[in-house]
Amino acid sequence: MREDVLDPDRAAAAGSAFGQLAGRLPAGGLLLASSRLVEIGARATVLLAPGLFRLDLTPQEETLGVLTRPLTRDPVRWQADQSAWDGYRDAGGGLVPLELRGRFELADGPLTVAVRVLSLADSDAGAVHFAARAELR
Repeated sequence: MREDVLDPDRAAAAGSAFGQLAGRLPAGGLLLASSRLVEIGARATVLLAPGLFRLDLTPQEETLGVLTRPLTRDPVRWQADQSAWDGYRDAGGGLVPLELRGRFELADGPLTVAVRVLSLADSDAGAVHFAARAELR
């Protein structure tokens, strides 16, 4: 199971509809990356780790809906700092990523996930541009 969920070809194919890229990390594990423009009020998948999770984001006028949908029956726990709970932060004028951490309790051992998402609103397009990455180890 562990080798399946860390297969970059499988992850790239699963996220090909929205341009997700995937590769092996040098020290072992999987790196996922994507970039999407999402209309205000629309929900879109931004990252997809087959057999583990799907990250959906819904930008609103002043908030960001974040949904981590499990794709496994194994126990999983997600956490984020309290400052990230609404998806937007006052970064003092700079870009600060939304950070989520997850732990999957797989039959052949735990797997950790670190997700970072940067967002930049495009008011002319009525959308938000997201750049996201996840490291699975």
